[in-house]
Amino acid sequence: MKQPVFTVRPFVINDVTELAQVFHLSIKQGAASHYSEQERAVWSPNLRSDEVWLERLSGTLTWVAEANQRIIGFINLKKPSDLNGDSHIDIEQATAGFLTQAEVDCLFTHPEFVGMGVAKALYLELEKKALTLGVKQLAVQASYLAKPVFERFAFQTIKQNSHNKGDQVLVNFSMVKPLA
Repeated sequence: MKQPVFTVRPFVINDVTELAQVFHLSIKQGAASHYSEQERAVWSPNLRSDEVWLERLSGTLTWVAEANQRIIGFINLKKPSDLNGDSHIDIEQATAGFLTQAEVDCLFTHPEFVGMGVAKALYLELEKKALTLGVKQLAVQASYLAKPVFERFAFQTIKQNSHNKGDQVLVNFSMVKPLA
């Protein structure tokens, strides 16, 4: 496939259905090289509703990559969920320098566009915003598939995690990156 021309822009509510499709296809097709069919089936058993995604993205900063009026990837930034159990980003507090850590919650690329710079462009937009908010460290829970992508962005692995989901154990990696 020819290198797509795409733009990265902030998420708007009308993007949610396509965003959900990108997530589901990324798991079902894109993660096939690293996760079994059974693991992928418990990770994303079916397409999640718009309401589920709007709730998940609420209080996060989210960007989408768009090519030919089609969402081909997305990323979002949230406060670490272990801080008071609240992952909602308060923009006033963030711009006042109270947000020293943040977490990349999702980074997914449509399987047809993997390896074409979509994840890199999305991540660079997120990091630029994190720096303007005064974030000192980014964290991520990266899948086997995403781990090398985040390593290219200079994230370091802290530990491997195992999550019981149904009758499967899904593995991911806690990673961090200090920001200047």
